[in-house]
Amino acid sequence: MREFVFTVEYEDGADRVMDLFIEYPDLYARSMEINGTSEAVWGVEKVVGSAAVLDEFDDELERVANDPSTTGMCGAPVTEYECTILSSNAESRKIHWLRREGDGPRSIPFIAAKHIGEGLIMRTERRGNQYRWRLLIDGTASETHEEVRANLREGLSLTVERLGTPPCLLEDGRVQQTLTPEQRSALEAAIERGYYEEPRQQSVTEIAEDVGVSRSTFQYRLNRAEAWLAQQFAVDALDVDLNVDLDPEDIEFIQ
Repeated sequence: MREFVFTVEYEDGADRVMDLFIEYPDLYARSMEINGTSEAVWGVEKVVGSAAVLDEFDDELERVANDPSTTGMCGAPVTEYECTILSSNAESRKIHWLRREGDGPRSIPFIAAKHIGEGLIMRTERRGNQYRWRLLIDGTASETHEEVRANLREGLSLTVERLGTPPCLLEDGRVQQTLTPEQRSALEAAIERGYYEEPRQQSVTEIAEDVGVSRSTFQYRLNRAEAWLAQQFAVDALDVDLNVDLDPEDIEFIQ
């Protein structure tokens, strides 16, 4: 299995919901689950932002759901759009949505289901002018890429970010290869003894004495463990690709 990651960028004014993300950089949305077939796409999305912006977001979703002229990112008319707020507080929403599109060039998940197969594992993120899509696929993604790029509405553009082994499938290997038992023990000892609390409960010297190693040895092990944690954060939260494995078939269309 490989992960296909690509981003659709929106110009200001091309989509009223995405305009909110462009206007308010702190507004952020990430899917918790997405399911799709060639007939419908549905999912659960968490949206985070200030209370005032989230109120605007709620209003815009309601407008889109009730607007018969709404179209998908590739121009097909939206024939059904249901949106239900599952939970709400001052800083976030959890939203369930279902979407169907009519005849014409359809949006990304419909195109992917047609070319790759139904039951795709998908994730999305929205921030600023970017709507990032991740698909876990077995095979080539060139047909999906070509159809999306050829049919995007005016004001939208497509960038492919990676096609390779998904970081989630590399996680166990990274733990075994780069975090030794000694490093793991050092990290656990630091956490248990309040090293990361504010104020700090114990120093490196004190923890090293407790676990019976020299200060320099403990500091080295802890530094290596912290570096590993930073690497995981870069992969999982910042979308930094530390392992990119491109298939020769796909290099031409990515360029």
